Amino acid sequence: MKVRVIAALCVLIAVFAGCASGHKQFTYVVGSGTNEVFGFTHNSDGTLKAMGVPNFAVGSLPSAMAAHPSGDFMYITNFGGNNITLLDVNKSNGELSVPVSSSIVVPVAPPNIFPAGSGPIAIVASSAGPFLYAVNQGSGDVSAFVIDPGAGGLGTILGSPYVITAGAHPTSIAISAKGDFLFTADPVLAKVGVFAIASDGKLTQAAGSPFTVGGAGATPNFVATEHSGRFIYVTDPAHNVVLGFAVQGAGTLTPIAGSPFAAGAAPSTLAVDPQGALLYAGNTTSNNVSAYVIDATSGALGPITGSPFATGGSGPSFLAVDANTDFLYVGEKVTNDVAVFAISSKGTLAPVKGSPFNVATPPSWIVSLKR
Repeated sequence: MKVRVIAALCVLIAVFAGCASGHKQFTYVVGSGTNEVFGFTHNSDGTLKAMGVPNFAVGSLPSAMAAHPSGDFMYITNFGGNNITLLDVNKSNGELSVPVSSSIVVPVAPPNIFPAGSGPIAIVASSAGPFLYAVNQGSGDVSAFVIDPGAGGLGTILGSPYVITAGAHPTSIAISAKGDFLFTADPVLAKVGVFAIASDGKLTQAAGSPFTVGGAGATPNFVATEHSGRFIYVTDPAHNVVLGFAVQGAGTLTPIAGSPFAAGAAPSTLAVDPQGALLYAGNTTSNNVSAYVIDATSGALGPITGSPFATGGSGPSFLAVDANTDFLYVGEKVTNDVAVFAISSKGTLAPVKGSPFNVATPPSWIVSLKR
């Protein structure tokens, strides 16, 4: 599996790391407690060390973040401020900073702050086009932006924001690796929204979307895609399962054979490795991670030996896999820490030395970036 993972790495995520040696790896953690992003550098064994300037101010109640595919910019949704903060990423040390403007015009508002809808809760950047999308929990819609490739600034796409449905209360967003579909999850309405993405970044809702998923009382609260774009996975913490769906040509969803797949207690977050071979589910109540192999043909999930794996903390709330599929990062809201696991060639998990690592806020989002 590692051979397949590393071979595909050069093609799929060269914008992040390439396959050359000497690159540095950084991890960023955000949570609503301190209105900051916390930055860490990596040792080769996966242990984390706070950056020289470890804390970076953002807006009110930051909820999520996404890196530009180039790795040059970071975007943070501010749930309380109804906006998005843009920060530059220093290539050598990973530190974040407000972009320096060369304009002689004094801006009315900070030039790195861009308006979103009400309560932006999650964010995703397209790797196939210069587009960024934020899902807004309060207004039940999706804000769409085109990214300035040079300065990282955001321009609103015509038609944005795009309404999901009346009464929507979305909590998660995901985009296919090909950049052709966007997905949202809504635990209140028990629905998954599907939008087709046009070449100019505009969104058109798929026929029949949003789709009701899961059985009676289902709470689909997190959605993730795998690299082929053929399958999506959704957590259902009410039933302690992960739901799997095949994405049809027009964007309609059909259940994968064997779905739903058993998880731990209250799975609330997912992470797929960059090549779509492995899927991990963070179980908030049982304080562990369920690990699966993804069948490349059917999309079905098979449990990995030893799963679930205890995190060492409490309240797993977000997962991220690094670019090389070497490490899994688990943000834990109850104990305010990040657990780090080494990923074996078979997908099993082993905690690295010193894990979990403390942070000063309940982590709601993690980005692993290689420069």
